[in-house]
Amino acid sequence: MSGRESDSAARLAEHRGGVLNTLTAVAGGHTALLTAEAVTGRVQWEDLFAQVVVPHFPQAWSYGEGKRAQGWSIERLAFQDDQGPVAVCQVLVRRVLGVPVISRINRGPLFLRRAPPPDLQLSVFSALRRRWRGRRGLLLIAPALPFDETSATLLRAAGFMRRRAGGWGSALIDLEPTPDAIRASFSSKWRNPLNSAIRAGVEVRMRRDPEAFEWMLERHVGNMAAKNFVGPTVGFARAMIAASPDSFWVLQALLDNEPVSGLLGTRIGVHAENFLGWTNDAGRRTGAHSLLIWNAILEMKAAGCRALDLGGYTTDEKYGAYKRGMRGTEYRLCGEWLAF
Repeated sequence: MSGRESDSAARLAEHRGGVLNTLTAVAGGHTALLTAEAVTGRVQWEDLFAQVVVPHFPQAWSYGEGKRAQGWSIERLAFQDDQGPVAVCQVLVRRVLGVPVISRINRGPLFLRRAPPPDLQLSVFSALRRRWRGRRGLLLIAPALPFDETSATLLRAAGFMRRRAGGWGSALIDLEPTPDAIRASFSSKWRNPLNSAIRAGVEVRMRRDPEAFEWMLERHVGNMAAKNFVGPTVGFARAMIAASPDSFWVLQALLDNEPVSGLLGTRIGVHAENFLGWTNDAGRRTGAHSLLIWNAILEMKAAGCRALDLGGYTTDEKYGAYKRGMRGTEYRLCGEWLAF
């Protein structure tokens, strides 16, 4: 190990040790000052969700309503300290004969303050743990925390046990720079199909009408059958869209006035996320899907979003390598944890 690497390792160990000491010191302190209150009204939830610094789709109102259509009960919580709301969390609850047996939290809780300190994060997770202790069945949580030892230490301090390491991974495209700067940041290999689609005369249409949503869901069903994979169900997607039609959009790519690619996405607070995609052979030959993603970036930037989430991928899959060519800020979450 070089001297520079040794110094870096020492600084990292010192930082993690500091985090460990901080968590140990506050485990019984600040948590008592924080409350978790139920949010039943949509307006209140949407107002809070709009303040989330890094939103995630499974915590959006529409996602919860989609799960409700699949038989889950939904609990929405706001965590507050003496300065006001600090975090929100959407919980999916499965009941048997009215008794909660399992609760799931996917990519939450979400914080309303930038770079929340470790003691505040511990307070939120501890309050969540206390709410479920001994009376609400099994709690499974896939937190919106990075996959590192600091997150593991925090969750153990809050009373959770690891069930599965390494969770959701994706990348965020920063929409703050100019369009030219965003495009220049892509790899040349990724820009090639985009340029090909433009030269081929592929046209793009943005739609938010019911017929467009149904068109996209039909393509999704056919795509799953053709490629033999299991994705979100049509019933789930329909229920989400019905709950928040203004939050969803369809981009269609047309060649000679015939659709060759489609993209279904959603706006979630200050971010947007790609949700479903479809491309036929003609679309693949012309690079139409790249043109759709580029247009999603332009549309969501114009709408005031700060980032576009590419909708999840792993770097060892073919489509993951394609998405990685956009050189977004990659992240991987800390996996699944449980508590009784």
